[in-house]
Amino acid sequence: MILVFETTWTGTTHAPGNSATLQIIARAWPSQRVVMHAEPSHLEELQRDPELTGLRNLDFRPIALSDRYRGRPHIVSLSRLVGEWQTIRAALAAAPRNEPCLVMLISATCTSVFAASWACRLAGRRCAVQVGLHGNLNDAFGWRPRNPLARALDTRAALEAALPVHTRFLVLEEAIRTELARLLPAVAARTDVLPLPVNTAEVAATADPRLAGPVRIGFVGLGSAAKGFDLFLGVATRLRARFGDRVEFVHVGRAMDGTDDPRLSALAHPPAHSQLSRAEFTERLAGLHYVLLPFREDYYNLSASGALLDALTWLKPVLVSRVPLSEQYFAEYGDIGALCDDQAGFEAAVEAILRDMDGSRYARQVAALHAARESRRVTALAGRYRRIVEEGFPALLT
Repeated sequence: MILVFETTWTGTTHAPGNSATLQIIARAWPSQRVVMHAEPSHLEELQRDPELTGLRNLDFRPIALSDRYRGRPHIVSLSRLVGEWQTIRAALAAAPRNEPCLVMLISATCTSVFAASWACRLAGRRCAVQVGLHGNLNDAFGWRPRNPLARALDTRAALEAALPVHTRFLVLEEAIRTELARLLPAVAARTDVLPLPVNTAEVAATADPRLAGPVRIGFVGLGSAAKGFDLFLGVATRLRARFGDRVEFVHVGRAMDGTDDPRLSALAHPPAHSQLSRAEFTERLAGLHYVLLPFREDYYNLSASGALLDALTWLKPVLVSRVPLSEQYFAEYGDIGALCDDQAGFEAAVEAILRDMDGSRYARQVAALHAARESRRVTALAGRYRRIVEEGFPALLT
């Protein structure tokens, strides 16, 4: 039996990625019962996906999440730890007696790693734990609490602890494991890679884009300085002034509250200060020709990018910062856009597009994205996930 837990997010947050990952798990192990445990609003969002609800070996169970530090998985909270332990213990107790269980944290707080391992240790059955790591892996290399108890339960401690049951970690890109091997070799040795999957439901809605004027270039994701939104606005302002209506700049996402930047006037739409519905999000994304992604290297060395995957899903060539993650994509998939070193590099890439309007090269980039997307479909990744479990947890489920 595979018991999956979303211990961090509610509502729409991470729902597309979680849906795709659940499809991979259920398809990889069709003979196993897979039970997804999540907060009710998140379950409701997941169950909007017919590709997911059509899987016969998948069940959904609502759980309560602590209100303590919601959305901040790196904060150590003893009350949250107790709640996580009780939730996972109850799920194990409800499983058929003596049946081996893989407890899979599809996202994790620092304390849920300890909660899952000790709940398994005391369950009186064969168990193992698999921990999905997302952007929270960065938390292991920043500030740490001074309080000795909190420090013993933080993200870095969860990675390095001698846990009471067999535990392995799962990251979403090979470049992440490479960086983890540089920083924490012993942890990387217990880490597997399952590439971030595309959203199966949205693949069917996409059409091959064609290059035509005006060229629409979009920033996908939260509009904040930390995500590089300032650079995007700088590019938009300078190039709109030079090229006018030959180019449009679109923000596909929510702008940070309090953003009052005169450069916002360069955008094709007024900034959205509340989260876009997925329908509106994909409508804006579908209308783009290119996606512009000014990545921060220090963050994306240890995190996958949902925006990069959205571009791949919707067949949009990318203008992206040169970081190990983007270099991995170009090495694997070929010419899918342009790697840029700084703001001048982004501006030069856009200028070249507007100057050449090379429809043939654009079509080749779209074709390369087609092949990349096929490699990250649920059906393509299910076999890989099965091998990860068989090799990482020998004889647990077979």
